[in-house]
Amino acid sequence: MKKIAIIGGDNQKGYEKRLKTTYEVKCHDGRMKRTGVKTYFTNLLKDVECVIIILTAVSHGTMYAVKEVAHELGVKVIYQRSKGVSSIVRAIHAEVVFS
Repeated sequence: MKKIAIIGGDNQKGYEKRLKTTYEVKCHDGRMKRTGVKTYFTNLLKDVECVIIILTAVSHGTMYAVKEVAHELGVKVIYQRSKGVSSIVRAIHAEVVFS
């Protein structure tokens, strides 16, 4: 099963419910303290194929940390403005191509 990470937003159960048949979903609400952010996201993203950052629900610091870690790990990053479940699903199906 393909793994994706969704960073930002509080609708973890909604994302998991809608995507559970196709993907294994790792969610994080995007709220982080300043220390240990890079290490935390390295552990979270080390086995995912793509990460979706919900821009309206994360801080700049979190966004830059996730972007940096994803680049180091070779993980595709999708930037999404809307927090809605349907728009996240559409973004995944439109942007993600798994081989």
